[in-house]
Amino acid sequence: MILHKISTSPFTHLALQHCLQRIDEIDALLLTQDAVYAVMHQTLNSKLAELDSVFVLKEDAEARGVHVKSNHIQLISYAEFVDLSLEYEKVMSW
Repeated sequence: MILHKISTSPFTHLALQHCLQRIDEIDALLLTQDAVYAVMHQTLNSKLAELDSVFVLKEDAEARGVHVKSNHIQLISYAEFVDLSLEYEKVMSW
């Protein structure tokens, strides 16, 4: 079980696309910093909907004016991020 953490914009880097090609169904995805913009893109949002566990750091989304309107994406705080990183065997930053 791996928590995949993406922090770069999906519009300027390929980290999210590469991650989505490699992520396993038991893994989770956490979007932080500029990666939160992915939820605003229709195609990327559709791909995120196919995953079981997708998290967005609430503070980063709010700072960028990104509103998460999908039921399949969970907003989490920094404290919840720490708990989540302890729940998974590994955290992989892309």
